[in-house]
Formats: sequence, C-alpha cells, structure tokens
Amino acid sequence: MEDLTRQVLKGYEIRERIGEGGFGVVYRAYQTSTEREVAIKAILPQYANQPAFIRRFETEAQTVARLEHIHITPLYDYWRDPTGAYLVMRWLRGGSVRDLLNRGPIEHHHVVKIIEQVAAALTIAHRRGIIHQDIKPGNILLDEEGNAYLADFGIARRLSDDLTTDEDEGLSASPAYASPEQIRSEGISPKVDIYGLGVVIYEMLTGTHPFHDTYGSQILLKHLTEPLPSLYDTHPELPPEIDLIIQRATAKDPSLRFDTPLELAGALRDALMGSEQARNITFSPHEHVGEDTISYRTLDFSTSLELPDFDNPYKGLYPFREADAADFFGREALIDGIISRLRDTDDVARFLAVVGPSGSGKSSIVHAGVLPALRRNAVDGSAKWYVSDLVPGPNPMQEIGAALLSIAIDAPEGLMDLLTADHTGLHNALKQMLPEDGTLLLIIDQFEEVFTLVEDEQLRQHFLDSLMYAVTTPDSQIRVIVTLRADFYDRPLLYPEFGELVRARTVVVLPMTE
Repeated sequence: MEDLTRQVLKGYEIRERIGEGGFGVVYRAYQTSTEREVAIKAILPQYANQPAFIRRFETEAQTVARLEHIHITPLYDYWRDPTGAYLVMRWLRGGSVRDLLNRGPIEHHHVVKIIEQVAAALTIAHRRGIIHQDIKPGNILLDEEGNAYLADFGIARRLSDDLTTDEDEGLSASPAYASPEQIRSEGISPKVDIYGLGVVIYEMLTGTHPFHDTYGSQILLKHLTEPLPSLYDTHPELPPEIDLIIQRATAKDPSLRFDTPLELAGALRDALMGSEQARNITFSPHEHVGEDTISYRTLDFSTSLELPDFDNPYKGLYPFREADAADFFGREALIDGIISRLRDTDDVARFLAVVGPSGSGKSSIVHAGVLPALRRNAVDGSAKWYVSDLVPGPNPMQEIGAALLSIAIDAPEGLMDLLTADHTGLHNALKQMLPEDGTLLLIIDQFEEVFTLVEDEQLRQHFLDSLMYAVTTPDSQIRVIVTLRADFYDRPLLYPEFGELVRARTVVVLPMTE
C-alpha cells in the first residue's frame, strides 16, 4: 500500500503515518467538516480484497461502531474500495501503554487504573458477544490524563480467519500475547482476553515481557507449554498475591482463569492497593436495573455503575441494520415470504420491490431480517453473494459507481464512463468487477428519491433502464431489492417496462399493529 501522507480521502487530510502492523497502517488525519483530528487505520488490500472480507466488512464494521463505552475507542466512519479498507477512529494524544513501557515499569496506582478501565470496556464488548482477541500494550491507548481506551477490535483479524498469511498462519492475536487456544486454532471465548490481560499486567508491573528473551515460534511454544515466570524471586517488592493472580489469569486451561475481566481487575486492586483504600459510590442511570455491576475505579475512589441486564432493542426513529439482527423480531412471516419470492426462477426474479407506508419498517425488514437470512444461505448460493447498498440521491449513477467500488477488487478504468455510456453499462461493469460466478445483491433504499431528487429526466430513464437490463439479461450477475414508499408507488409505473417489472415483483409491507 502506498504512503497516504498528504493525500485527502473522503474529506480526511492524511497528515502523518504513526504506526503499522500485520494488517495495515495507521495515520493521523484531520477531518475538515468537523475540524477534529482522527486516526485512520488503512487495512492492506491483500486482506481487504479477499472475497470473505468484502462480503462481511460492512456488518463487522457496524458491529464495532455500535460498541459504546467511555473506555472503548469509538469508530467514527469506515469504507472499503479496491485500494484497501479504512477505519476512522478517535485520535488520542497520550500515546499507548507501549509508550509507557518504553520508560520502564508503570506505577502501581496507574496499573490498577488502566486495568480496571480496560476490564470495564471488555465487559461491555463481551456482553455484546464481541471478543477482542488481541489485548496488548499497543492496543491500550491513553489520553492526556492517563485514562485508558481499548482500541482495535480486530475487524481485519476476524475477517481474515479463513485466509492464509505468511506469518503465524492467520493467528488472530499478536504472538507475544496469544492464548494457547488461539495458537491451536481452537474455539475461542472471552477467556482469551483475560489471558492477554494477564500477560499485559505482568509486563506493566515488571517493565519486561515474561518471555522477553524468546522470539518467533519459540514464544508460541512457551505460551503453549510453560507458565509465565514466577515473580516471587525476580520481583520481591511486589505483593505475593500478584504472582497468583497472574498465574490464574494466564492458566493454560481457560476454565481455570478468572471468570470475567472485572474479577481479575478487582483481585489486582485488592493485591496492589488494598481494598480499604477504595471508597464506593453507587448510582443508577435507569429507574429499573438488573443485578450486573460494572465497576470503574480510580486511585482515590470507586464508582459502581449498575447496568440493566438487557440491551434496549428499540431504535426509535432509526432503522435496524444487519448488525441489529439479534434484536429484530416480529416480522418472521413477512421475511419468509420475501425469501420465498427471492427463490423464484422466472425472467424477472432478480428484482424485488418492498413497498409500504412511511415508517412501516421496510428498510429494517430488508437489512435486519432478509439480509441475515441470505447470509445463512436461505436462497441457494446467497451466502456467497456480495452485498452493497445505496440511497439514490440526485445522481443515482454516481451512487451505483460508489456501491460497485465498495465490493470491487479491480476497478475498471473509466468506471463512470462505462456506467453512463448506455443501458448495458451496469451489466458490463459487473462482468469486469465480479468473479465469473459472483453475484451482487444491490439494496436500493428510499427508491422514491429517483423520482423526487433526480431533476434530469434522461438520467432517471438511464438509471431505470440500466437496472432493468442488468436484472433481466440472461447472464445477469446482480439481484436488486428496492424499498419504496407506498405514496410514491405510482411513479415507477409511469415507465412502462420498468413499471411492469415493479408490478410483477412487489411485496407489500403493512405497519405493525402490536
């Protein structure tokens, strides 16, 4: 990947290259629209252009973006094109725990503060079903007051599970912090994060990695077969309980480790600081709460934050996305009906219009209901479909171009010229951009914008003709689902050929009554 310094990408001025890893490069950038500095991780095209990565990137990024906690580095923005995949995150000025370790062991009170903050962040992630898989000093960032923020939830790692790399055969963690089960490619659980946190605690207290004199495959062998070195003899200044805590956190058998990150953090505080130094303050952010407690402590006081034992599944006015599928229910019969229509094999089966009143849940049904079912291969071969979506806006052909780039490995030269040349352009572009047996599912939300925002009648006709040809030609490689407000249902019917397609391929969505 070329150095992006001094380039402008989607409104971000790339100002400085600040780090790199096995999957990509990290830059400091400036977003002109919000006048803020951000960090951008550019994932290398050798990973970002793999079919499995392309298919799952959007959903994985949505999932990480929904992780909200004061000590999780937020994901602001993301996109993918043939040059790589890009993740825009908060820029933190305090460096990382790795920077602190470059100056030696870290003071005990700061170790406790950092570990408790990271443990609270991990608890939220684990509750959402997300395992970090790469806890290490470089992934614990700091602000200017020394507060910790867990970064890099490993979109590249999780999407590269099926890939073979030149180093460590696709190991999902940095070798120096990998748990035995990760090294063996066994099923993982949140306990892998506890193992990594135990190694980090050892390093923070001593200033050196427990296997600092070991490299390459030998360090993996030590994680598999040897306990971390005992601190009894090498660091007598540390309380003896610390050695027991670290040994338990890094037990080879995951069942012998601490049950939760917070349990580990609490034991560490009690050993290093003495529980009598903590002063508890409890408050509830909700009128009705469950029993779960997430503790956030600093040197001088402790705060216990009671959280509900459930996540609020309601999105208010926001539509459900694919990452919200677990919270989406009540539309099973309608989803099954849509899937049944998608299994049709007639000449117009590759198009479907989902029509309903404003607010009836059309977009949510498609994204959080139909799309997850297709990922599970509800239609033969659908698990391997590429997926992209768009909102037409005033120039829907430009939006199609952007949608195609999000799933492309090699972009055709002069893509927009190809798309706008004639009504076969979309079909021809797909032939160049997709594998021979590949299929693109294009979801066009708010299809009424074609008739309300597009001012050029020739452009509107060209867009409709392009879709019509692409979905009906015998060697088609695209399926199209559009969502359309019922009060605009007559608009596409004014175009005879496209109107006949809509008439034949419409599913009606009614508002829920309960």
